[in-house]
Amino acid sequence: MIDDDTVTIRMSPAEKAESLHRDLTVPRSAITGVRVASSGMDEVHGFKLVGSGIPGVMMVGSFKSGAGSTFAVCHRNGPAIVIDLTGEHYDRIVMTVDNPEDVASQLAVGAQS
Repeated sequence: MIDDDTVTIRMSPAEKAESLHRDLTVPRSAITGVRVASSGMDEVHGFKLVGSGIPGVMMVGSFKSGAGSTFAVCHRNGPAIVIDLTGEHYDRIVMTVDNPEDVASQLAVGAQS
């Protein structure tokens, strides 16, 4: 869900169980970049801290690498949105979505520079 001040990653009950996490809300002011990736799973690096991971099937939860921490909700090797953050617990959110270009456009509208 995207509103003027926040972005909320709403997960299904199964995704909450897979990630061991509740819905995640971040302020729009923390977003430093948004882009579309052809494969969400290719964007998730490092080791899994909490969550579920089956290569090629799903990567859901918290992941840590030298580049920072990522919260991922990726199923299958489909297109994804990558949201870069500053000043938050996670440095990035990566999630597979059916319409990543539309989501990126919605996030870009009103984004702070």
